[in-house]
Formats: sequence, C-alpha cells, structure tokens
Amino acid sequence: MQTIYFFQMRNLILFILLALGTLNAIAQEAETTTKVKISTDKVRIDGKQYYIHIVQQGETLFSISKAYNVSQIEIAMENPDIYLGLQVDQALKIPVKGQEVMPGDEDENYIYHVVRRRETLMSLTRKYDVKLHEIYAANPGMEEDINVNQVVLIPKKRISTIGQIDKDSDRFIYHEVKPREGFFSLRRQYGVSEEVIRKFNPELGEDGLKLGTILRIPKDPSDTSPLPEPKHHETVVVIDEMAEYEAPATVTPTVVCDTFQYNRWRDVYNVALLLPFTQMADIQPSDTLNGDLGGSLTEQVRSSGRERISPQTANFLNFYQGVLIALDTLKDMGISINLHVYDTERSADKARQLTLEKGMQNAHLIIGPAYTECLQPIAEFALEHRIPIVSPLSRNNYLLERNPYLFQANPSFMTQLQEFVNIIDFCGGQNIVLVHEADTTNRAMIESFKDMITQRIGSCPSSRLIHFKEVSYRPGSPAPDVQERISHSLALDRENLILVPTNNEAFVSDLLGNLQALSTIYKYPISTYGFPSWQRFRNVQVDYFYQLQLHLFTPFFVSYSDPHVKSFITKYRDAFRAEPTQYAYQGYDVMLYFLTAMKNYGIDFQFCISNHKQNLLQSKFNFNQQNSLTGFENSAVHMIHYTKNYEIVSAEETNKKLQVISPIRYINEPETNRKEAVIQY
Repeated sequence: MQTIYFFQMRNLILFILLALGTLNAIAQEAETTTKVKISTDKVRIDGKQYYIHIVQQGETLFSISKAYNVSQIEIAMENPDIYLGLQVDQALKIPVKGQEVMPGDEDENYIYHVVRRRETLMSLTRKYDVKLHEIYAANPGMEEDINVNQVVLIPKKRISTIGQIDKDSDRFIYHEVKPREGFFSLRRQYGVSEEVIRKFNPELGEDGLKLGTILRIPKDPSDTSPLPEPKHHETVVVIDEMAEYEAPATVTPTVVCDTFQYNRWRDVYNVALLLPFTQMADIQPSDTLNGDLGGSLTEQVRSSGRERISPQTANFLNFYQGVLIALDTLKDMGISINLHVYDTERSADKARQLTLEKGMQNAHLIIGPAYTECLQPIAEFALEHRIPIVSPLSRNNYLLERNPYLFQANPSFMTQLQEFVNIIDFCGGQNIVLVHEADTTNRAMIESFKDMITQRIGSCPSSRLIHFKEVSYRPGSPAPDVQERISHSLALDRENLILVPTNNEAFVSDLLGNLQALSTIYKYPISTYGFPSWQRFRNVQVDYFYQLQLHLFTPFFVSYSDPHVKSFITKYRDAFRAEPTQYAYQGYDVMLYFLTAMKNYGIDFQFCISNHKQNLLQSKFNFNQQNSLTGFENSAVHMIHYTKNYEIVSAEETNKKLQVISPIRYINEPETNRKEAVIQY
C-alpha cells in the first residue's frame, strides 16, 4: 500500500504545538485566572468514551488539556476543527482516560451523536436507521436546523423481552445489531453467510438489518437443522413504538445543495484507489512498485522490468498515472487529499482482504476495482459502511441494482445506445432508414434499437409524418442490386439518416461503398450513424467516413485543441516521459470529477450529483438513478462527427446541427406516395 499526504495532519499538529509552546507562559498565567470546569457529560462514540466540553471565554487548548489530564495532541486529533482556532461555545470531544473500549452500547438508551458539518436530521435518520419523529421525541425542543457540534440523542430501537432465551445456549449466539453493521461484517465476525443468518432469523425483511435487532447466529456455520419453535413468551423482534407513523420504504430526502463550505484544513478527504497492478505472473512479488509515489513512476517501471508487465497491467498503470496528474490539479485547487493505493490483483479474495485495511475503513470515497469479480465484495463493503464507490472502467451494470452508493463511470452499451437515440434529431422531417445485415445473430439488439427509435419518433410533435424504413441485405451481393434496394428507401428532397447498428467490419465496408455511390452519382443527401467500434476498423476506406458525414457515439473523445487537454499532455510528458493513453485520461477525469464534487457538496455529494458540472478531458458524466435504492449510472456519450472538411469534431463543441428540410415541405403529400413499408431482402 502506498499513501500520499498532500497535507500531513501530524506535521500540522506539531506546528500548532510548537507555536503553542512559545505561549506556554502566557497560557499558564491565564490558567490562574480562568479555571476550566470539567464536564460531567459523557458520551460513547464508536465504543469510545468522551467528555463533551463546551469552550468558555478565556480557555485555551493548554488549560483544557491540563484540566482533563489529556495531551494537546490527543485533543487535536479528536477535534480537527481546532486547527482553525478555539471558538467560544465550541464543543470538544475529550477522551476519557483509563477507559476500556466497549464493543457496543448495550446498556445505553441512546446514541450521542456530535453533529458534523453539512449533517442534517435527514442524514442522521439514514445513518442510524431511525425515524425523524423518534429523534424529535428524544430531543424535546429541537429545531429542524441543527448546528455543528450540537449533541443529538439518537434513540436505540427498543427490544422486547427475550424471555427465557439462554444467551449462552449451545446452539446460538445472540447478537444485537450495532450502528453501520451489515451482513458483511457479521460474516467476518462469525463466519456465517447472509443466507444462513436469514434462515435462522425469518423475521428479517427485504430492507435487511435494523439497528437494535437481536439476531440468532449459529455457533456452527454448517448448522442446517430447522429453527426450533419459539417458546410462548419468547420474542426477538424489534418493536416500533409508533408503527402507525411508518415512513415509506424508499424516501429520497430533499437536500439543499448550496450550503456546504469547504475548508482545506478541516475537510481532508480519504480516497482509496484499488487497481489490479499485478495479475497472474505479470510482476514478481519483488517487483511491486514501492517508494515515493510522487516520483517518476516510469523510472520505477523501468527498474522492475517493463518487458514483464502485461498490456493489461500497463493500462492500469496509465490509469494510475492519470490519477497522479489529477492530484496535482486538485492540490492547486486547494483540496486536501489522503490517497491510499491498493493492489487487488485479479482476485476477489484479495479484494475482500483489503476491506480490513485502515485506509479502506476510513475512506470517504473508493475508486475501483477494475474487474467485476473484484468490484462485488468491495461494493458490498461500501454499501455496508455507506461509502460512495466508483466503478471507473467496467460496463457491467448489474451491481447497481440495490446499491445507492455505487457509481458506474463507463456506461453499459445499451445505455450508450439509448443516449445515442436521444441525441439524434428525429423530429426535423428527415428520412430515417435503418440498414442492417440479413440473418444477423444480433437480432435482439436490433429489435431493441428499433424500439428505442420508434419511441423517440413517437415523442415528436408530428410523428405520423416522419418516414422510418428498414432495409436488410446480405454483404457480398452485387453492388447494383444493393444500391437499387437501398434507393427505394431514400429521398432526394430531404436528408437521409442512415442508421447502421452493427460491429461487422465487412458489412460496414460493403455498405459504405454502396452509399458513397448513391451519394455521388445519384445525389442523395446522406448522413450515416454508426457504432464506436468503427473507429478501430482497418479495412474500411476512411474517406467514406467524411464524405458520408459519419456520426458515431462514444463515451470517450479527446479534443486536442482544448487548452485543458494540452496542459494535461504537457504535465504527463514531463512526469512520465510518455504519451497519455485513454486509460490515463480516464484516471484523470474520474479523480477530478468526484473530488470536485466532494469539494462542492461534501461527503454526501451523491444527493447533489445532478447539479455537478466539471470540464473533463475525454469523458462526460451525467449520473442517474432508476430509483432511490439503485446506484448511479453515467448515461452521457459524445457524438463524433466526420465532416466533409476532413475534420473529426464533437457535435456539442461546434454546436452543429443536422441541416434538414422542414416538415412543411411534405406535410400535404398524398398518403399513397409515402414509402412507410419495411423493405426486407
């Protein structure tokens, strides 16, 4: 593991203490005139006891530390806000000396929560899984707006009597669910799966674990015996004292997105980056990259033997190098970051082991892993601990189904296809023709594509006047026959949009040759629309792309005239003596986007992500949820246009729109002259 500290907390604390050391005499004099009253209010936070001390006029860090017999550095570590200076009425957490760290608060009626910046009552209800009216009932007179450092009592769910249950029984351990506990942590603690826990606790609902619920945990993980019938007086369910006020299962809170004020000294974000740097036999254990990550990664790679690094590993090194350049940019923007880098290899077990690392436990954001098999255990960990996690490269979106903390940066193909259809202007009166292979094996994809187009056309004001036709043929047919067949679906008096849903290079080469002949000889105005894989074709005449005004959709596009891109390339060359790859651009974009979101909106940025706009190098991010229980998938794509001036441009950059003839030109056409039939060959 490598750790980067742009702003070392310990160095800052030592600096403060050195400065305070020069004022000891003054502080000691103040001690004689300002006596610190020791608080009697104790709270337990994460199993550790604290005094809550309210700073009074004239008190100093020195006098407070002497009164409680706790060092200044201990107080500073527990209260990062003091770096800005002590404030009258500020609440400080003072560790209780000589305490034993308890595993939980089983004898307490409440959890004492000290409010942090940007926390709201709604965020507390989500964090502790309690209802808003329960918090109000536990805190009489509390107003809707809570203040930083305010102590809020969080009621623990009341458990009815367990009756004659023997907690030391030979078969079960009885476990009370603590804050932020989930099936993942229970599996680590007891070695039993979620399936086994649900089997012996049938009262658990679809929502999963609830704070205060008592669970039966079999001492033998392989126990398959049926659950015994409960005794007459045995009850192990959570009692909701105000069940009639049950809130809906899925509630999206109303969040105000302009109230967070970032402070680089207080808001230091911990980011965990997980990538498969060593895969299979790519690099021997002795060759793993160690040392100062701020140095030249290229030199480290050379010293370990570049020839032993696979292309896959090189891609992830490029991604990481892009992240390093982004860190430099974020530093210039005044954002403080602790970056913890982990090697997942290509192993789900290794990824699962990494969840025990301190850098993972304390993370505010997780980026990675790259492979789906590694992503799944990390996503489960992030869900349990409510940590936003970004899948930066994978296009598989099935993990989004029930994880509202997961972000997928690389959209799935069907999401790209839907956005492609949304971008195209189908409502301008143009002639729309779908051309595909006959006897294709991608029939399901083509049918989905047709449905998307049909729905899109149906949303147009004059949808019944829009021409939409379909042509299919087998590649290799005589060119005159193919051109004649296609020409039956074309129009001379309006733009012909030719949509070609295929990745078959041979078919694309054959089709574009025939379309070029129809365009140059018969003067049909044609614009073609294809798939991103076309950019990698080697046996298609590139000239066809420009002459037929090809439009492609792609999640990645780099405009080398962009000054931000030029600056990135210069920094990358200076740092690594190499040209940036697509992976390097993606690493930069992901890191920059999410850390600027955290700067603008804090650690709960996901509730405001739709408001976040950030200029990036190759990606566009527009994250959407299907509902409040699902994750966020990026739906943004670029539309790339090959112009007749032999330029490759982004349609958004140049604001170029399709030049089409208005529907008024044919609004009075006789119905019999319109070619609406599907033409199949």
